[in-house]
Amino acid sequence: MAQSSLWNLCLHRLEGKLTEENVNTWLRPLKAEHDNSTLRLYAPNRFACQKVQTNYKELIAETANSVIGSPVQVEINVVNGNNRSLDAVANPRVGKDASRTVKDKGRKLPFGFGQLNPDYTLERHVMGESNKLARMLAAAISENPGERTLNPFFIYGEVGVGKTHLMHATGHRILELNPAAKVGYVQASSFVQHLVTLFKKKDNDLIESFKEAYRSLDTLLIDDVHLFAGASASQQEFLHTFNVLLEGQKQIIITSDRFFKELDEVEDRLKSRIGQGMTIAIKPPELETRIAILESKAELRGVELGRDVSYFMAEKIRSNVRELEGALNRLVADHRFLGHEITIELAKKVLSDLITYNEKPPEISFIQTTVANYYDIRVEGILSKSRKKEVTLPRHIAMTLARELTNESLPNIGKSFGNRNHATIIHACKVVNKLVESSPKIANEYSVLQKMLSN
Repeated sequence: MAQSSLWNLCLHRLEGKLTEENVNTWLRPLKAEHDNSTLRLYAPNRFACQKVQTNYKELIAETANSVIGSPVQVEINVVNGNNRSLDAVANPRVGKDASRTVKDKGRKLPFGFGQLNPDYTLERHVMGESNKLARMLAAAISENPGERTLNPFFIYGEVGVGKTHLMHATGHRILELNPAAKVGYVQASSFVQHLVTLFKKKDNDLIESFKEAYRSLDTLLIDDVHLFAGASASQQEFLHTFNVLLEGQKQIIITSDRFFKELDEVEDRLKSRIGQGMTIAIKPPELETRIAILESKAELRGVELGRDVSYFMAEKIRSNVRELEGALNRLVADHRFLGHEITIELAKKVLSDLITYNEKPPEISFIQTTVANYYDIRVEGILSKSRKKEVTLPRHIAMTLARELTNESLPNIGKSFGNRNHATIIHACKVVNKLVESSPKIANEYSVLQKMLSN
C-alpha cells in the first residue's frame, strides 16, 4: 500500500473519531511515509509533534492497524535539518534548487516588488476551522498555478487573520516546485506609489519596463488591493496587467480586508474580473488554532511556552494573530532581557494593558462582524432591510448580543443596525430568547457566539 493511501485512509477513519477542528489543526498538516510495518509522520514544528505524540499517537496506531490488518509502528518526528523536508516527503521531485527564494528574483524585479517573508511558509501555517478551505485551495494552486477555476484567487478577511502569510506561503511553494518561475509580490500601495513616480518622471522607457516586469510574471501576488481606492490611473494599469496575465493563464493572488463587492472606489470592471475567479474568506482563528499559532511562533523565537501560558494568552487575546504575536514578543523580550521565567504571573504583568483592553465590552461593529462570519454572510446583510431567513436570524442574534454584552442604549443599538428604532431591538431579543428556549441548535449557536465575544 502506498504511503499516501495508508495515511489518507487513516485520516478518513479518524474523522469519525475526532472533531473536525482537531483533525484539521493537528493531523492534516502531517506528511507521511510508510515502509514495511512503520508509519512515519512528519510534523512542521516541535509543538505540533509533541501535541500529536501525546494526544493522538496511540489512536493513529490503532487506526493504521485496522486499515492494513497487521501491527503498524508509528513514529512522529519534527522536520528539521536532520530530516527530509516536508516538501521532499510530499513532493519527491523537489530538489536542491528548490531552496531558491523570491529574494533572488526580487533583485531582478525592482518596480515596487517586495520579497517573500521566509517565515511565511505552508509548513509554518497553522490550519484550523477558520482557514482550512483557504489553505487547501492555496496548496492546490501551488501544484497547478493558473488553473482557470482558481484564478484569480481572492482572499479576504479582517486584519491579522493570516491572509498575507498564506499568500507568501503559496509563492514559496510555487517556487519550490518550479524554481524557474517568475513570482512577484507587491503591496497595492507600493504599486500605486511606484507607478505615480514613473508618470511624474515622464520616462516612457521606464514605464514600459514597469509594464513588462509585471506582465511577464508567472505569478503575481498583490496584497491589500483595497488600497487601490481612488487611484484611477493605477487601477487602469493594474487592470491591463490583470487581463494580460489571465489571458496567458498566469496565476494572480489578491488579498483584501473586505469582500470584493465592498471595495469602494475600485472600478466595477476590476471587481468583475476578481469575481470571476475563486473568492474565499479567512475568519478569525478559534481558540485551539490560536494556541497552535502561538506555540509555533514561540518555537521560532527559541522559547518554550508552558501549556497554561499559551492557553491563557490565546484565551485573553482574541482579536487577531498580529496582536497575539505582539504580545508574545513583549513576553519574550521581558524573559530575555530581564531574565524572568515565563509564567502566567509574568504574562499577566507584562500584558496587563492588552488584557484590560480586550476585557472591555465588545464594540457593536465587532459583534456584527463576528456574527456575520459565523453564519457565513456579509455584514451588509445584517445591516440591510432584507427579510430573508438566512439574514434575519443572524441580525436578530447580533442585536440580542449587542444588548446583552454592551452598555449601549437601545436607540444607539438600533442606530448601529441601519437606523432601526428601539422597538425593533426589543422584538429581536424576544424572538431570540424564545428560539434559545425551544431550539437546541439555536441555543448552541448563541452560546458559542457568547463565548467568542466574551472573556
